[in-house]
Amino acid sequence: MHFEQLKPALTGEWQGTKQLYFSPPPDPAISSASKLSVVSIAGGSFLQFNYDWTYEGETQQGVLLLGSDEENAASAAWVDSFHMSSKVMSLVGTAEAGTANVRGSYAAPPGPDWSWRIAIRSGSPNELQIVMHNISPEGQEDLAVQIDYTRIT
Repeated sequence: MHFEQLKPALTGEWQGTKQLYFSPPPDPAISSASKLSVVSIAGGSFLQFNYDWTYEGETQQGVLLLGSDEENAASAAWVDSFHMSSKVMSLVGTAEAGTANVRGSYAAPPGPDWSWRIAIRSGSPNELQIVMHNISPEGQEDLAVQIDYTRIT
């Protein structure tokens, strides 16, 4: 499925559960309810994912702007009140076969930069999953976030 075909499958209102991992599984996750709104913007060129969740009683919010070209090359911009503070992360990757998979990097002074990978999957019109991995400079990927959504509208 090309990104153009994926857009209508993702557009709408969603609710789900966010699992936040500070240590990789099998260590337990911190669970929270999450709401997601996906809208098509800029003449249909991009999808904007607006989501919220809670951590220690405080509401957190994030926005992911995702686009793809005819060759399935994807680009994204991501902000999140918990994960990104006041910076915007630029990510690149692919969007095909019902999955968008993008990767960006962030500074981790005094050491080298780390990476963050975001995968968005839609297995059916009523299910959506967002999975995020934290990637060490050595390439070790650890699950950081998994959000499983079901469609509201």
